[in-house]
Amino acid sequence: MKRYIAGRLLYTFVILFLVSILVFILARLLPGDPIQAAAMINMDLANQEIIQDLRIRFGLDRPLYVQYVIWLRDFISGDWGVSLGSGEAVFDMFFKRLPVTLELFAGSVFWSCLIGFPLGILSALRRNTWLDAMVTATAITGVSIPVFWEGIVLIYLFSVVFHWLPAAGFVPFAESPLGNFTSLLMPSFVMGTHGAGLFARYIRSSLLEVLGQDYIRTARAKGLSEKAVLIGHAAKPAMIPVVTVVGLAWGYVVAGSFIVEYMFAIPGLGRMGVDAVFLRDFPVIQATLIMTAVNVLLVNLLVDLIYGCLDPRIRIQ
Repeated sequence: MKRYIAGRLLYTFVILFLVSILVFILARLLPGDPIQAAAMINMDLANQEIIQDLRIRFGLDRPLYVQYVIWLRDFISGDWGVSLGSGEAVFDMFFKRLPVTLELFAGSVFWSCLIGFPLGILSALRRNTWLDAMVTATAITGVSIPVFWEGIVLIYLFSVVFHWLPAAGFVPFAESPLGNFTSLLMPSFVMGTHGAGLFARYIRSSLLEVLGQDYIRTARAKGLSEKAVLIGHAAKPAMIPVVTVVGLAWGYVVAGSFIVEYMFAIPGLGRMGVDAVFLRDFPVIQATLIMTAVNVLLVNLLVDLIYGCLDPRIRIQ
C-alpha cells in the first residue's frame, strides 16, 4: 500500500509540474498587458513611468523562463505573489474565498448523491418499465444540459416569476443561516445535476450487471429478501465502477464552479479566477488554476485508493 501511494504521489507531482508550465504559458498568451489593465482600473497608475516601474517590480521585464523559475520557487514556499489588480496577497485572497467555494461544493455533492443514487437504484430495479424510461431520460437531460442555461431558467422561475429565492449574491452562514441556505440552493443544485445524471446512469448499468450474476441468483434461491440481496450482496460490487466516475464528476463540478459562481455572483474561487482572466492578473490566474489541478488530482488519487479497497481482485503492494 505504501509503495502504491508513493508511486501515485510521484505521478501527481509530475503532472502538477507539467500543469504549472502549461498554466504559466497560457496565462502569458492572454491578449493585453496586465499592467495596462490595472492602470485602467486605478487612474493613479496611468503614467508610463509608473507602469514601467511596476513592470520591473513584478518581474515582467525578465525572460519567460526566469519568470517561471522565480514564480515556481516562491509558490512552493508559500509566496503566491500579489494581485496586479488589487495589490492584495494572492495567498490571502485564495483562503478568504475558499470556504465559500467549499460550501458550494458540499451542496453540489449533496444534490448529486440525493438525486443520482436513488434514481439509479430505482431504474435498475424497475428495468424496462415506464419508470426506467423516465429515469433514463432525466439522467441524460441532467448530463447534457449546459449549466449556464439551467442557471438562467432557474433564476427566471424561482427569482423572477415566483420570488422564492434570491437571483444572485451570497450571505455568510454566520450572518444568517437561512440566508446562506437560500443563496446557495440554486447554484449548488445547478452544479449537482450533472453529477446526479452521471451517477444515475452508471449505478443503473452497474447494478444491472451485478444482479445478473450467478451468486445473486444463488442468494435469491436461498430465500433471501430482495432488500437483503441488494444491500448484502449487490451494493458493494456495483459501487466499484461508480467510484471511478466520481473523479470525472468532480472535474465537471470544479469546472462548472467558474461559470456558476460568476452567474450567481458567488464570491468564491471560481469568480475570482474569472475576474482575474478579464484583468490579465497573472498571479491570481496561476494560483487558481494550480490549486484547481491539485484538487482534481487529489480526488482522483482518493478514488484510486477506494477502488482498490472495494475490489479485492486489485492487489495494492
